[in-house]
Amino acid sequence: MIKNFTILTLFLIFVSGCFYNDPVPSDQNVWPVALPSTFEMDEELLLEMDSVISIDPNNGISSVVIIKNGHLVYEKYYHGSDRRTLFELSGVSSSIVNVALGRAIDLGLITSVTDSIYKYLPEYNQIFEDTPLKKNITFEHVMTMKSGLSWSEFSGGFDDLLSDNDKIIQSEDWVEYLLSRPLDAYPGSRFAFNSAIAILISKVIEIQYEDSFSNFLTKEAFRDLNIDHVGIEVLGDNVNTAWGVSMTTLDLAKIGSVYLENGNWFGKPFIDETYVESSKSIQTNIDYSNDFGWMWWRYAEQNMFLSFLAENDIFFAAGTSNERMYIVPHLDLVVAITGTQEGEGFALSAPYVFRGYILGSLR
Repeated sequence: MIKNFTILTLFLIFVSGCFYNDPVPSDQNVWPVALPSTFEMDEELLLEMDSVISIDPNNGISSVVIIKNGHLVYEKYYHGSDRRTLFELSGVSSSIVNVALGRAIDLGLITSVTDSIYKYLPEYNQIFEDTPLKKNITFEHVMTMKSGLSWSEFSGGFDDLLSDNDKIIQSEDWVEYLLSRPLDAYPGSRFAFNSAIAILISKVIEIQYEDSFSNFLTKEAFRDLNIDHVGIEVLGDNVNTAWGVSMTTLDLAKIGSVYLENGNWFGKPFIDETYVESSKSIQTNIDYSNDFGWMWWRYAEQNMFLSFLAENDIFFAAGTSNERMYIVPHLDLVVAITGTQEGEGFALSAPYVFRGYILGSLR
């Protein structure tokens, strides 16, 4: 009796999560729906996850979508959000810019990742002329965080309490601020994390496309995925593609599915396979815990997180709060999680939800 009740409850939870009483656009029902048990996922553990997230509006999790073996097995929204909500993606925005660049190359707007960004930014020509070595900065250098441009991600130290992130937001022209930073390494030689640097790529795409980056995404880059609502924060004349992209969780999962399938969308080529492979491959060894691709994170072999996986093929996009998208090829798994942008000290972290509940349900 209890078992039957659990199964019935689970069924109602998942069906209500996947379908709403309000009309749902047909382009959102892209995956066949299945119960987690279809793929031997522990449903009781996922029910526990749902309960834990639901009980506290301040726990920091606002949505969870799980795609397993090409099926939508879990879709839940919390604390007043739903499948039409555009969630702020924070640092995941950079991974979206990575996808946009791949599409821009496919469409012929940009020749190659090895191109210098210099030739695409004529408005800032004087900065490059003043420091000719900056002409060697390529798109690949930007994506691997090896531009060589000096950057203080968190603070300037005792003599300067403001980080470059603080200063760029206060500046009139964010592209000019980035390019004007002094070189402290030869382009391509050293990793230095710079969460704002995706702005350089989106600026190039705007110039080449001769329209807004937002229109490029919805009218060109993501059109075949039926992604037609993307929010991008604009501050003054600056388009915040570093931390300011917003998408629905289902649309975020579409991006993950494309990269899981090596650039294909339901069997049809969407983005160059070689570009996707390079994006998700380890391009830079950072430390004992993390590695980095082209604006995608990887786990280093010593990372304890890998004890939950049979092999280290996981790659992911990460924001500063609870925004995450995990892609695990050997499990045929895509997980998109969004979180709150408010407050500190969340009761739940997205990595814990992913590790403890979602990967836990597959053990």
